[in-house]
Amino acid sequence: MDSDNNFSHERLHDDMLYSGKGWNSLRPKSTLITYGLLLVSYILIMALFIIVISKSTSGTSHSASIVDLNELRSNVAGLALKLHKMENASKKASCESGWSTIGNNCYYFSSTKSNWMKARAMCMKKNSDLVVINNKEEQDFISGRTSSMRYWIGLSDLDDEGVWTWVDGTDYEKSFKFWKKGEPNDYSSNEDCAHVWTSGEWNDVHCTYDQAYAVCEMKLS
Repeated sequence: MDSDNNFSHERLHDDMLYSGKGWNSLRPKSTLITYGLLLVSYILIMALFIIVISKSTSGTSHSASIVDLNELRSNVAGLALKLHKMENASKKASCESGWSTIGNNCYYFSSTKSNWMKARAMCMKKNSDLVVINNKEEQDFISGRTSSMRYWIGLSDLDDEGVWTWVDGTDYEKSFKFWKKGEPNDYSSNEDCAHVWTSGEWNDVHCTYDQAYAVCEMKLS
């Protein structure tokens, strides 16, 4: 950790001011697709219904009308199944309000500070965990939201000093890294948890440090 152990800069944090445009746009798009398909299905159903009625009134045999009606029912059932699948896909591809989306992951940036253990517990209550940064794209997104503030990530060497592990079991040695120069340095032999800070770079600090926010990550199905 660097020498600034008494970091006290307060963040003007208000998620309500951040719209998340570009990251959290899947929900309205998928909803439009669902409603579009629903509209098409109604049009098709009405068209088939009119055809059946026309054939019935024009002297078409009763058996032929029954065949057309069965076909109508089959088409309606097929459309209902497609709508159900699209609705489920829409739900799976969307994040809850207050979360941001990248690919198949949702991210939550806390507005309160805490130590690493409490930050992780908070994430787990939200059915997520502290973020695991896997690549440059994810790193750039995180650093773009955290600025120069401190945010806990799901990386620590609590279990075995010097052996860093991600909370989801990702292989640390083979995974993406973005440590600040000279870090991790286990300053005073008491720095076992990682957070992002200057320019999004990672830094180790004692896990009981209670002046950092948290980034939670939830993987979509």
